[in-house]
Amino acid sequence: MPLVSCQQQAPQATAPTAVPVRLKVLETSDVAESSEYVGRLESVERVELRPETQGRIAEVRVRAGDRVAQGATILTIQPAQTAPQLEGAQAAVSAAQANRNVAVQQLRNAEKGAEIARSELASAQASQKLAKTNFDRAQFLLSQGAIGKFDYDRARTEMEVSGNRVRSAQERVGQAEVAIKQAQAAVGQAEAGVRQAQSQVSAAEVNVGFKQVTAPIAGVIGEIFVKPGDLVSSAQTITNIIQNDALELRMSVPANRLSQLRTGLTVELIDPNSRDRISTGQVSFISPSVDQAAQAVLVKAVFPNSNDKLRNGQSVEGRIIWDRGTGLLIPTTAVLQMSGKSFAYVAETDKSDGKEQKVARMRPVELGDIQQQSYQVLNGLKPGESLIVSGILRLRDGVPIKPET
Repeated sequence: MPLVSCQQQAPQATAPTAVPVRLKVLETSDVAESSEYVGRLESVERVELRPETQGRIAEVRVRAGDRVAQGATILTIQPAQTAPQLEGAQAAVSAAQANRNVAVQQLRNAEKGAEIARSELASAQASQKLAKTNFDRAQFLLSQGAIGKFDYDRARTEMEVSGNRVRSAQERVGQAEVAIKQAQAAVGQAEAGVRQAQSQVSAAEVNVGFKQVTAPIAGVIGEIFVKPGDLVSSAQTITNIIQNDALELRMSVPANRLSQLRTGLTVELIDPNSRDRISTGQVSFISPSVDQAAQAVLVKAVFPNSNDKLRNGQSVEGRIIWDRGTGLLIPTTAVLQMSGKSFAYVAETDKSDGKEQKVARMRPVELGDIQQQSYQVLNGLKPGESLIVSGILRLRDGVPIKPET
């Protein structure tokens, strides 16, 4: 019977299998100091469309979502007003025009009477001047004994009569000027009456027949709240027209950032899923007051929307770029989070066992803001080092790695 040894030979230890990984040589690149805030987009141009007159809708010519040009017909209304109202307004215009013609004729008569009165006044003043000259001569001749008392009295009487004529002519001129002012006021009132009557005719003409409601701006038709046959009034919103070509982001920024806020700062819109930048704009408005409850200030930034990917009322994330510089950026997928701390693996050459091989070394890193799909590295890594960017969940400190080409 063969003897069996109680001792068995121990198996030889095998070297750990190298983990295949991809490497990235770290280089300095442009980095930005930024902050992200949730905000809401609003159209720069948006109108609530209301009819100008009450009536029943005859036809709706657009559908929700249609893009319309400025001046395009949205719908037509058959108003409640009728043709007799237009005829009454036109009759009122004729009456007002007749009153104006009478007032104008009265003004012409007053101006003609004033002209006659001024002519009579000039004649009376000339006669008075001659009578005064004759009286002065008669007075001198009487003192010299050249004429008798009769001739002197006749010269004085003629001078007094000419004075009375001047005063009467002056009164008539004054009365004529008053008549002109009164006639001018009457003409003004008559002209106002004509304008008022004509405006009533214009309103009546608008309200008779079909009334077209047109788009005051170019844009996209929103929900339509009416249908043919509905009775609408001028206070009723029938639809909205929204122009999404440019959108305004409204966001609240903490008041402790006020010293850095200024118009013209770059603002990026961030896709919440991919974290990619989807549009770039600038700060266009900073509220002059701070919300006391939230201790935040309203900031607005305008964004182009030519590709029509954004919508009015949409909630988005906005990233304000405070400053730009240089630094290190590493992919977010290369960062390992453990116990509230951040780590990354770098590739190093190990010669401890007498042969040269690549191994993974875990490094604690201090990270800054996320920029698109990368972290800014504040501390822990240096340019020129080889960062492991794949397979980090299979790694541990000192494990051999096999860099992929």
